[in-house]
Amino acid sequence: MQIMYKFKLNLRKSSVVSLIFFNLLLISAFSEDAVLNFGGKLGWNNLFYSHNIEQRNGKFGFQSLGLTSASHNITETTDMYLSFDFKDTIEETGNYTVANSSIIHLGAERAKIGEGAALFHYNSNNESLTLKPSKTSFFAGAKILKSFTIEFWLCPQTTESGSTILRWWTSLVEGRKTMYQNIAASIFNNKLEWSFLNIWQDKNNKGLDVRLSGKSNIIPEIWSHHLITYDENTGLLEYRMNGKSEAIVYMTETGRESNQVLYSALGTSSDVLIGLNYSGLIDELKVTNFFSQFGMPWEISSLFEKYPQDGGRIETNIIDTGGNKSQPRVLKALYDKPEQTDAEFFIRAADSPFNWNGTYPEWKSIRPNEEIKNISGRFFQIACNIYPDAEGLKSPLIHSFSLEYEKDNLPLPPSKLIARAGDSSVELFWSPSIDTDVKGYLIYFGNKKGEYFVEGSPIDVGNVISYKIENLKNGKIYFFAIAAYDEENGEHAGDTSREVWARPLQSKKEGKNVE
Repeated sequence: MQIMYKFKLNLRKSSVVSLIFFNLLLISAFSEDAVLNFGGKLGWNNLFYSHNIEQRNGKFGFQSLGLTSASHNITETTDMYLSFDFKDTIEETGNYTVANSSIIHLGAERAKIGEGAALFHYNSNNESLTLKPSKTSFFAGAKILKSFTIEFWLCPQTTESGSTILRWWTSLVEGRKTMYQNIAASIFNNKLEWSFLNIWQDKNNKGLDVRLSGKSNIIPEIWSHHLITYDENTGLLEYRMNGKSEAIVYMTETGRESNQVLYSALGTSSDVLIGLNYSGLIDELKVTNFFSQFGMPWEISSLFEKYPQDGGRIETNIIDTGGNKSQPRVLKALYDKPEQTDAEFFIRAADSPFNWNGTYPEWKSIRPNEEIKNISGRFFQIACNIYPDAEGLKSPLIHSFSLEYEKDNLPLPPSKLIARAGDSSVELFWSPSIDTDVKGYLIYFGNKKGEYFVEGSPIDVGNVISYKIENLKNGKIYFFAIAAYDEENGEHAGDTSREVWARPLQSKKEGKNVE
């Protein structure tokens, strides 16, 4: 009895195993797990769209995605622009040539804005950066002074007197008169001072020494924004620190508004020197050919936003999964999300890649590592919105993400096909495909093995398991194969079955089976 019991137990186990195996076989026939990967070692070449997004160094030496800095673009009025975002020091308008540079490039983690900042070291013998102006640039001189703005970000190691951030030294020759000229921004007694020597002349044609000194202290190791701007129409010359007015003077005959603006001119072309006897960081140094209007409160606050408050967005290319009923299962994302920042992921799907726009197909929000429900289609697209913190100083960093989905495989062909030849005909019989969503079958036939190019091939016979092909030529051999499809009108057909052959003959009344 014990032996019999054991036999029955083993038989039951075997049946269960067989049932499980059969179920797994059915699942594998209907679908296949697949993964779409983005970022990491694959990079980000498969993006369709990005806004306010830039690549930066991420984990494991690969590029990651973060918010781009809120720096201004170069326009027609931009005369000089040093973003210091590049390892090699370049002036990005092309109006100046770097003649000498001993600065050290630091990355985004030390920058105020963008992907880098310049580190200057005190050197009593040489300037840290020298720029040669082109003939059309502001510091080429030889012209009447027009409206201008000079601005930069500073983060000094010390604020002792003697450091010069920017200096332009030249001479003005008018007739028999020669005057030395100077435009400089220097640190004195923990404050920034702007000096303009002989740029303007009084009504007696005597050069003036104009100085605008800040009221606010510059704090070591703290970023501060400095801007000087001049209005040629009113004579207003104003120095602002962190968006707030520090000093104002009217370059008019009376020193007040609405009076005759004093004559001003720039002398001969001369090099621009940056970072003389200065130790610390400089970022986003710009010269523009316009007067900078006093900002509104929100404009002032935006000075300190490293990243745009409206965030950024990426959208992947539209991905063809190869199956109309493919279903996304879960999105796995590897990203850093500092405090107050956010990252939100979306997905959409459709059976066709055409007529997609910003709202169609509908984007659906998904959470990383959570099951995705009620979405299917052949074509997928993934999007991600990322947002900075409240102060615009921190950004999420997307290292990579992957979408696991269940691919709707092409339907499997019949496992068995029989051809029975008759008079000018061949009748085919086949076992049904094990796919449960089959809507019909296509019969391929031809006169050469593996070539099904005769007129009438393939034949859409619908959802049947036998079919008789008439009007064939007696004595001629024919080869047959069958494919199943799971979409209407024969679309989304799978592979063909094992090939069979038959030769119609007039003498064949009953036909002959060929397997």
